[in-house]
Amino acid sequence: MSDHPTNGTRSPDTRADTGRLLREWRERALLTQEQLAARAGLSVRSIRRFERGGSAQSTSIRLLADALGLSPEERAALVTATREPAQDRLRQLPGPSPLFTGREAELADLDRIRDPDRLVIVTIAGMAGVGKTALAVQAAHLVAPHYPDEHIYLDLRGYTQDGRPVEPGEALERVLLSLGVPAEQIPTDPEDRAGLYRSRLADHRALILLDNAASEEQVAPLLPGTPGCLVLVTSRRLLTGLDHSHALSLDVLPLADAVALFRRAAGDHRVRDEAPGRPDELVELCGRLPLAVRVAAARLRSRPSWTVTHLIQRLRVRRHVLAELEAGERSVTAALDLSYQQLPADQQRAYRLFGLHPGPDLTVSAAAALLGTDRQKAERLIDGLLDSHLLQEPAPGRHRFHDLVRSHSRARADLDEPEPARRDALTRLFAHYRHSAAVTMGTAYPYEGVRRSGVARTQPQEHHGRRGQHGGNRGVPGRRAG
Repeated sequence: MSDHPTNGTRSPDTRADTGRLLREWRERALLTQEQLAARAGLSVRSIRRFERGGSAQSTSIRLLADALGLSPEERAALVTATREPAQDRLRQLPGPSPLFTGREAELADLDRIRDPDRLVIVTIAGMAGVGKTALAVQAAHLVAPHYPDEHIYLDLRGYTQDGRPVEPGEALERVLLSLGVPAEQIPTDPEDRAGLYRSRLADHRALILLDNAASEEQVAPLLPGTPGCLVLVTSRRLLTGLDHSHALSLDVLPLADAVALFRRAAGDHRVRDEAPGRPDELVELCGRLPLAVRVAAARLRSRPSWTVTHLIQRLRVRRHVLAELEAGERSVTAALDLSYQQLPADQQRAYRLFGLHPGPDLTVSAAAALLGTDRQKAERLIDGLLDSHLLQEPAPGRHRFHDLVRSHSRARADLDEPEPARRDALTRLFAHYRHSAAVTMGTAYPYEGVRRSGVARTQPQEHHGRRGQHGGNRGVPGRRAG
């Protein structure tokens, strides 16, 4: 069979062959490079580069094929030929976790928003241990065939024991070296490195996974500048400052998926003889947090004499629950410690004191009372904890901790907050509730006020500045002994 391009049967083996085919197809159509560029809506420079064997993104390939009137066979040959040789393409993605369970809806969403004809940026945010990286890696392998050029992976170390996130310039140097840029040709200025990086990825369909990001400023220089790439970013913070990004906030697993993960991780033989409902109870004690479920399974797997019922009994001791969720290098406490340590000092204090709240939900007014500050500052601190996925907002104006995060918050309060400061915070909180109760009862039963004369109905004074920061109870002058 002839390999002449007019037959549409040739599958070129090299970029040089690709350039020759494009040139022959152009000449067959009786077009100059300038005429082909005008017909395809591309620059003459791009046409020249393609005919020299340069790579092309899917949009350019489609425009060229339309302008040249290629047959379906010729189009397929062009798509195949314009990809880099397999041995020259980066394939840095980690392997998917063999224990990955559930997340069908999230994977479907990520598959649906991919678009090789434009730049797509997806941020996956969630609390420590919720499975952000596992989902991102799984999704990356799912969509990888649609991005045939580079598959780049970078751990930005936003939350690590040494506390030093990777600088953008350092990250760019690593990627440029991986892309084949000689070290002596890599600029020293981070902005110049970012420019060279974008140039290298121009006209490429690349998949980039930026894992464990600390901030938008760390991520922005690593974003390509042209269509055709997919960027997945994982972070414990909401990265709302990234323009044109799709945001996915990851929650804990549904009960059925959490139980399935536990069975797979522990081994079905360790679970099959348990009473019905026991695995459900165990994963609920783990808060359906994937990291906690996997650690509990590892604990069971490493203790042959233990049963699920025995492990449940240990986890029910609330003050010991975090100590039970440690196995080797995996630890829920360690993961939450990293999130806590990344907070500014005022958010760390808020995190500790909010854990003292005795009820399931926390309002802004109650938060202000615990902190000894005004509502505006309390709202700002709450927003910071929400953005870091250390606090949840199940309904507008009502906030709560995940059960394991609450245990961690209380433990940090015991460690880092002096006992007098904890006592004063609770005194302010109880004064706030006494006032609220007095106002409510006075409105509902105004004629019984005499019987409640010992309870002040004036609003406890909000704390400001230095005095509020130290948590004294001098800022509640309206409170009388009840």
